[in-house]
Amino acid sequence: MSKRIVVRGPMLDSIEVVDEPLPSVGPDQVRIRVKAAGVAFGDVFRRKLSRRPYTPGYDVVGDVDAVGEGVEKTWIGKRVACFMPKPGYGGYAEHVVVGKEHVVAMPADLDPVRGVCLGLNYITAYQLLTRTTKPRPGQAILIHGAAGGVGTALLDLARLLEIKAYGTASAGKHELVQRYGGIPIDYRSKDFVTEMRRFEPSGVACVYDPIGGSHLARSLQCLQRGGTVVSFGASGAVDQGVAAIVKSQLRIVALKLKPDGKKVRLYGITLSRGAKPEDCRRDWVTLVHLYREGKLDPVVGAVLPLTRARDAHEMLEQRAVTGKIVLVPEA
Repeated sequence: MSKRIVVRGPMLDSIEVVDEPLPSVGPDQVRIRVKAAGVAFGDVFRRKLSRRPYTPGYDVVGDVDAVGEGVEKTWIGKRVACFMPKPGYGGYAEHVVVGKEHVVAMPADLDPVRGVCLGLNYITAYQLLTRTTKPRPGQAILIHGAAGGVGTALLDLARLLEIKAYGTASAGKHELVQRYGGIPIDYRSKDFVTEMRRFEPSGVACVYDPIGGSHLARSLQCLQRGGTVVSFGASGAVDQGVAAIVKSQLRIVALKLKPDGKKVRLYGITLSRGAKPEDCRRDWVTLVHLYREGKLDPVVGAVLPLTRARDAHEMLEQRAVTGKIVLVPEA
């Protein structure tokens, strides 16, 4: 038997654990015994908009325990990473079955928890800093939600790339931001636009904004001429429904048309140029290599049993954790 999480509606209590027979393997597929599954704010976002049952989860790390016809038996027992074929669906499970083309081999001794931390969040951060934008060493950037999963990944990579990073975070998370080389700004007690104008009168090269909506216009005020704001989420609209999310996206279009010498870009993992599934798999390998060289240090916010997926979502909704939340099977 094998457990997986099923979401049956938008509320926390709609998150259920189901126990069912092991999934079968078809031609050119592999079955992964999951050792670690990542939890992302995108999972919360999708749940709140859900209208039919599904299993959440973007990324997993585990070991291949079965292969289908057309796949070499040598894959059995290998540690692998997988970005789920339908992004955001299927990862919260003890076993997942995917086409072989969706997995990448990982070092046999890679810690699965650290490995999955280097998945969605770090891939997003890496692509934001090296493709969507390309800030140079010494330039300044602003990261919103700097103590979160993507935020800490951006700080970690910015430190490696010698980029000066400012980060908005509540006061209790400032020590973490500073530990990762960032300059914290308490968005609750201070106006971040005013603070950025004090710190960087000419503006920053880039702002990374997962909040969206009216927040984007304020982020734009922090830019230098020629700078770029990247919108990579709409967390500010998640509790307001589909209409608010659509409005947030339309605001991006409006800001793009504003002739002020500043750029606004929209990033979507697996959708944007340089962020396609094959790019994600290649970047994951690169990030694991950097981690094993001691150049990256992902923040593990919490490790919970798979059966506590509800608690993981509640922690994310309440912003009660820093870094990445990871689910692990109890076997």
